[in-house]
Parts: sequence; structure tokens; C-alpha cells
Amino acid sequence: MHELAPIVTALARYRARRNPLRRRLMRAAVAVILRESRQGTEVLVVERAQRPGDPWSGDMGLPGGRIDDCDAASASTAACRETAEETGLVLERSLGIGRLSDRLVPDHSRRRPMIVSPFVYRCPTEATITTNHEIAAWQWLALAWLDEPERRQRMLWRIGRLAKSMPCYDCGQGRKLWGLTLLMLDELRRVGHRQAHP
Repeated sequence: MHELAPIVTALARYRARRNPLRRRLMRAAVAVILRESRQGTEVLVVERAQRPGDPWSGDMGLPGGRIDDCDAASASTAACRETAEETGLVLERSLGIGRLSDRLVPDHSRRRPMIVSPFVYRCPTEATITTNHEIAAWQWLALAWLDEPERRQRMLWRIGRLAKSMPCYDCGQGRKLWGLTLLMLDELRRVGHRQAHP
């Protein structure tokens, strides 16, 4: 079981990789929102609504989006703003407990890649989730559930004529957790595991 306190301690010492091109490329930010439950630490994941032209339509992911001019060049501000818009959760600076490594991903609307920066927060107390039109569904996943080897499956990711086998988790009702979100949560679990088992 993953407890939240060791994760907080581990993230305070963790040196996440920051992409040196992050000031030059298009950038997005996501919020990894954690809460404690009887199953240990849980993370909030959302299902993106189906939208024409959106390559991540229908995917399970983390709340967040592109960094806009209004974010004053702060990726964490963008993660908080997008989270409030998509889920109704207000993430204050005091709830921040660390960050994970930047990820370089294809930007399907441009030829240059995009950098996604994940920031980790505690869930606000007495929080109520109210989603907007960008989110089709949401759920809390226990990190311990992701630890169970039998939960990890494979799926075929198709893009054009290419089909590639990718690791994933079946979250029920046909929802698959995979790709970028899975990489981020794997990193979070590794960081917490090192603290709990030095």
C-alpha cells in the first residue's frame, strides 16, 4: 500500500528531469492529484470527452492543458487553472507537494514536439468534483492497484497503418490508462517506493 506521507517526503528530495527546451517549445501542464483513502494513496484520473481533431479524445489522463499567456509563464499555474476549469477543484500553492519529469510528446497540431510538465498536489479538503464539457468521466485509482502485476495488460495502439503493442490498465467500461499518463504514474510510484523501501 502506498501511504501519502512517504510520497510527500520523497518528492521533496526528488530531482525531476526538466527539459532544457521547455522555454522554447509549446508546453502543457497536468496536475497529479492525490488523496488518502482506506486503499492507501489514490490518484484522480479523467476520461477526455470525444472531440473532433483531438488526438487524446476518449483517453484516460490527468487534468491539465496548454500553458496560455494568462499563466504568466508558470507551468504550475496552468495546471491549476486547467484543473479548476475541467474538474472544479481549486488547487492552491499550499497543496503542491512536488513535480515529476518533463515529457516530450508529439504536438499533433504542429510539426514541432510539445513538452508536458506534471505537478503533484494534495486533493483539497471537502473537495467536490464538477466536470466541464472537456471531461466525460473521472475516477480515483489506488496506486496499490497499479502495483499488481496482473492488472497490467497490453493494447494495440494504431496510428495510420502502424500498430504498436503498448502497456495499459483496464479501468473498466472500456477505459484504458496508457501512454503518457501511465509513464507519469509509473514515475510517481517508483519515487514513493524508494522512500518506503530505501
